[in-house]
Amino acid sequence: MKVGMRRWILRAGGLATALAWATVSLAEAQDASIGGQVTDEATGQPLEAARVVLTGIDRIEATNQEGRYLFRNVAPGSYAVRVLRLGYRPRTGSANVAPGENVTLDFALTGAPVQLDEIVTTATGEQRKLEVGNVVATIDAARIAEESPITEFGNLLSGRAAGVQVQKTGGTTGTGTRIRIRGSNSVSLSNEPLYYIDGIRMESGATSSTLDIGGFGQGAGAAPSRINDLNPEDIESIEIVKGPAAATLYGIQASNGVVRITTKRGRSGKARFNLYTEAGAVHDFNTYPINFNGRDATDETGPDWDGFCIVQFELDGLCTQTSVSQFSPLNNPATTPLKTGFRQQYGANVSGGTDQFNYYLSGDYENEDGVFRLPRFEEDSIRELRGFVADNQLRPNTLERVSLRANLGANVSADADVQANIGYTSSDARFVENDNSFLTVTGSAEASGVPEDVNRGWYFIPAELFAALNAQSTERFIGGLTGNWRATSWLTTRATLGYDITNRHDVQFFPTGQVADYLENRNGLKYDNRFQISQTSVDLAASARFKLSPTLGSKTSVGGQFYRDRA
Repeated sequence: MKVGMRRWILRAGGLATALAWATVSLAEAQDASIGGQVTDEATGQPLEAARVVLTGIDRIEATNQEGRYLFRNVAPGSYAVRVLRLGYRPRTGSANVAPGENVTLDFALTGAPVQLDEIVTTATGEQRKLEVGNVVATIDAARIAEESPITEFGNLLSGRAAGVQVQKTGGTTGTGTRIRIRGSNSVSLSNEPLYYIDGIRMESGATSSTLDIGGFGQGAGAAPSRINDLNPEDIESIEIVKGPAAATLYGIQASNGVVRITTKRGRSGKARFNLYTEAGAVHDFNTYPINFNGRDATDETGPDWDGFCIVQFELDGLCTQTSVSQFSPLNNPATTPLKTGFRQQYGANVSGGTDQFNYYLSGDYENEDGVFRLPRFEEDSIRELRGFVADNQLRPNTLERVSLRANLGANVSADADVQANIGYTSSDARFVENDNSFLTVTGSAEASGVPEDVNRGWYFIPAELFAALNAQSTERFIGGLTGNWRATSWLTTRATLGYDITNRHDVQFFPTGQVADYLENRNGLKYDNRFQISQTSVDLAASARFKLSPTLGSKTSVGGQFYRDRA
């Protein structure tokens, strides 16, 4: 027994020695690097944010503020290194790496107003755009946000990709956006595309509400959409996959297309701080028609109001029009509830990192008051009667939102890296009836033809319309973890885990005796609905890449996806 035990120990010791020797040898072989500096050929100035691609193994680095890049722990062999930057011609160099060698490879780029060889993200990983057989539209969201007044996600897409239509569900503050790729495909099923953010499938309901504020059915018409929970300032780029290729890569639910969103990342170098603020006005530029009201001076009783005589009443023989007056409460400064709203936004972000770790942190606060406000004569009347005016009655259409984001990346070993992406959004919104409804501002002001001396031209006065509370509060968390492992020089693997959860609270309240006398609303009514909506996603993939000849290569990818939706 002792002899057998001794032999086992000797064998184990020999095996441990062999493993230790193999580990040291492998570490020595991997202790090599490729690095250098990217500069402007004409000026010699370093170029920041150039993309350096180590072809064949899908490794990409961005140059820092000094134009430097570094690939650590590179296996021995021959590599092609390609550099891409907006406004410059791409350039490719070669590097032969021996065990333990640090290779320096500098690039001087020539300026040229040509488009880069774009790199896009697909279900099988990152690829050069010219290698992708299907149509992928790429939008530089970061540049657009710097140059244009972007207030919501839909603004980034509007008019910037062929075949992509952006439709507003209501037009007032807080209402949502519908995205259509190559039009609508069904009259009964959803026409919404799938949305991915940093590889995570996300909830993007275009009518995320149970509030009955217009349209056909609850949640229709002027409803918010969850895609607007994203802060445009955090988005780096957007890729849109169109046509049958979307369903081939992402499943049958992607038959309406796929929108892939990539948020900003930190880059190697010193911390970069960015502070921004925005202020603006919200104005209704519509022109509203004038109401014409017939009068019968000989009949002060009339069928409804004293002397009120419309054409239909006259045709029915109920009255005779002796005069016509004109008035519109929406065009009269004393009676209109349409005022100039106000919008403000404040935010900050910081990004940076080292060769082993990078970070991007951001925070944003947004507040918007819509164009609706209680007319002054009604505000004074209510204050005299009750002593105060409820804020939701004074300002019935508002939006307040807070957005936080943390993106962290790390190289955990020579051939592995991880990326964690976390986003949190909290919002509170109030809405008014603003669609196919009898209780809208325009309906009560224009459709009824009420004369000026009756309710100042209103069928239902604004105080009654705005007394109804239509509110929605949401809290949303989107978190994801992505790991990449380069098993060999020709095999790469990827795993992405994601979780998107939204807690939503819809409240519709009609205070007794204060709202419009319509159906049972004036008797007092309240709807209080709470929802928790979540999506869990898992994406596993592996890609093998071979160089068959100097001009011919192949790439084979396999993978699987798992999704679970709960509402």
